[in-house]
Parts: sequence; C-alpha cells; structure tokens
Amino acid sequence: MDKRYKRLVGNSIIFAIGNFGSKLMQFIMIPIYSYALSTYEFGKVDLLTNIVYLLAPIVSFDLFDGAFRFALDKFEDKNKIFSTSFITLVGMSVIMFIIGSICSIFVTGYPILYTVILLIITIFFSLVSNFARAIGFVKHFAIAGIINTFTMGVANIILLLVVKLGIEGYLVSFCVGQFIGILYLFIATDMLNYLSVREYSLETLKKLLKYSIPLIPNGLAWWLNSTSDRVFVLGILGPSYNGIYAMASKIPSAISTILSVFFQSWQISVVEEYDKKDSMKFINTVYDTLSSLLFCAAVLLIAIIKPVFNLILSANYYNGWKLIPILLLSVIYTNIASFLGTMYTANKKTVGILTTTVYGAIINVILTVVFLNMIGLNGAAVANAVSFLVVSLLRYKYMKKLGKIRINFRKTIYLHIMFIVSCLSVYILKSNITIFMVGILLIVAQIILDSNLKLLLKGVVIRCTKKIV
Repeated sequence: MDKRYKRLVGNSIIFAIGNFGSKLMQFIMIPIYSYALSTYEFGKVDLLTNIVYLLAPIVSFDLFDGAFRFALDKFEDKNKIFSTSFITLVGMSVIMFIIGSICSIFVTGYPILYTVILLIITIFFSLVSNFARAIGFVKHFAIAGIINTFTMGVANIILLLVVKLGIEGYLVSFCVGQFIGILYLFIATDMLNYLSVREYSLETLKKLLKYSIPLIPNGLAWWLNSTSDRVFVLGILGPSYNGIYAMASKIPSAISTILSVFFQSWQISVVEEYDKKDSMKFINTVYDTLSSLLFCAAVLLIAIIKPVFNLILSANYYNGWKLIPILLLSVIYTNIASFLGTMYTANKKTVGILTTTVYGAIINVILTVVFLNMIGLNGAAVANAVSFLVVSLLRYKYMKKLGKIRINFRKTIYLHIMFIVSCLSVYILKSNITIFMVGILLIVAQIILDSNLKLLLKGVVIRCTKKIV
C-alpha cells in the first residue's frame, strides 16, 4: 500500500477512533427518541432540524465550506480566512436572531426561537470544526465530534426522559452539544490566535464568496434532493407518517454517518492528489473500494433489520422496516454522488456541483409528489433513490470526460444483483436467522472476489493493531 493510501487510511482511522463514541451515542439515542417522542412530535422536530440544515449554508453564504477549502491551500493566509469568515458570520447571526425573535411572536405550534439559536450555533460549529480540520488539527476535530455528541446525548436523556421537555428539549440538547464542541476547539487549538478584527479583509471575503456562492443554491437543491421528501410526507400523509419515515431513515443513515469519517479524510486527500499525473488510478481504486463497502454495509443492515427494529424501537415505529431496503439504495447513491462531488470542489468547479444537484432535485420533487399519492411512504424513498442515481450519473459523466475516473460497470452490476438478492430474502423468507445467513454469505463472497477490499481490510487491521500497541 503506497503512502497516499496509507495517509488516507491513517487519517480515516484517526477520525474513526475519535468518532467511534459519538457514532455509538447517535445509535443509542434512536430508541430513546422513539419512546420519548410520539410519531407526531418526532415528525415535527425532524422537520425543524432538517430546515436548520437547509438554511445553514444559505444564510451563511456557505462560508464554512469556503474557509475549509482555502485553508487547505498552503500559501493562503489562515488568519485572514478565519477572521473574515467568523466576523462576517457574527453579523449575519445578529440579523437572524432579530428575525427569529419577531417570527416567534406570530408563529405558534413550533419553537421558532430555539430553532434559530440552533441554526446559529450549527453555522459556527461548522466553521470552527472545518477550519480546525483544514489547518491540521484532525485529532482535535475528531475529539470535538465526540464532545458534541456525548454532551448532546446526556442533555437529551435529561431533557427528554427526566425533565420531559419534548421538542424544545430535543433542540436545546443539540445547541448545548455543539456549543461545548466549539469551546473545546477554541481552547485546544488556540484558535483565538487566528481571530483578529485587523485581519478582516474584504478581498478575502470576495474570494471566499466566489467559491462558496455557487454552493448556496447547491445546498438548497441538495436539501430538496435529500430531505424535501419529509416535507411532502408531512403535507400529504401527516406528521405521524413523517415520524415513521424519519425514524426509518435514521437506520440507513448510519452508513452515511460512519462514512462521514472517511469523507473527512478523503476531502483532504483528493485536494492533494487531484492534479497529479496518476490521480485517476488513485481515485478509481478508492471509488472501487468505497462502492464495495457501501453495498456490503447495506446487505448487512438488511440482514439484521427486522430484529433490530423489534429490539430497539417502540412498536409504533416497527412497520418502518419495510422502507429500509429502498432507503439503503438511496443512501448508496447519495454517498456515490458525494464522492464524485468532492472532485468538483478539489478543482474549485463548484458550479458543476450546483447544476447536477438541481437536476436531481427537480426529479426528486416531481417523483415524490407522484409516488406518495400512488404507493404511500415507499414512494418518497423510491423518488429519493432515483434522484441521487441521476446526480451520480451526471457527475460521473463529467469526471470521466476530464479523465479522472472510470467505473467498472461489470462490478457495479454484480453489486446491484447482490443487493437485490438480499432485499428479496428479507421480504420473502420468514426466518431471521436464514435472512442473516444469506446476507453474510453475500458479503463473504464479495470480499473473496474483491482484491481492493481485501487489501483495505488487511491495511486497516495492521494500522489499528499498531495504534492499539
């Protein structure tokens, strides 16, 4: 394994070790949410948090992504980048808080002010954590993730199970977790040294905005593509159905949560390797391994989904397991689209990210409305999967034209067949043990056939052993 792969695997392991506890906590919180919040309440709070994720890049001009990308460049002035981004976001936050305070007077039934505070803290956590990662504090970035999630988890247990604050408690918990994470990063990395009013630069701001502004409509389009289904489910079928759909989505999203560890490392590697002569070979190898891991993880989840739903969730949410296979396919295509999207950011062609996402969003909105009325909740999941497949194909076509990637379609077809077989097993077979055995056999067969996957697993074992020893 050459040094590029070792660096990618090494950074991924650092992020994985740092994030293991936080990812475990997120999984633990799923049954707590299912018992502490009704399907109606969870449907409402899921909508509010997804609106926060929608608005964060829009109201901040996506400066946290711009700061991350330019801070990776060796010859950029890090003080100007951070100071300009931070001070600009302070001004925007004051405006948001005033607007939120006014809106809370007129809007009833939803905790608007709590949601605005969560939005502001989310923006600053994104800026501070991304900047820390870009300037080399990868371990502190990972630790901040642990602190954020564990603090949020403890606050959730207290506010939901003990104090019983419901939706407000859920939102406050998220605020507290991210705020403590921000404080940790400022203290651990001496980030105040990068912050100075004198370093504020309009020239730097223009440069950041030139990169990040195309990402704003992309953020909206990506939200429409990945989350608007919740809004349509809420509007067409009601909050209770949205609660079931949102809870079911949390299980497959565990794959994306775990893979976020890889993407944190990959964003650094792809920027470093993109312009090198053999970048296509490097990107192909990483993509080939990633696709295998995605499908194997999906097959494993399908193999255990029925007993998992029965064990950890309230009975009100149990029927959601039927949505899992289609939601998993959507997660696979989402992560493939994200992988291809990192190459656009590596060469700073963010307009291409926007156009591909917009096409997917349009398809998703149309199909969601049509399919929801035709086949219910499954329709939203199908629309999501189709839209991200379109985004992936469009991005692949462009990157192939640039000579950056060439997918092995024979292997891709085989992976889809493996996925379909596992889906049929969970719908047709009665025995959970038989379903599990089918899934394990499919995964073992893939590991045997895939040399890159075997090499990766061997490398991870060796690196982890060294870390432990």
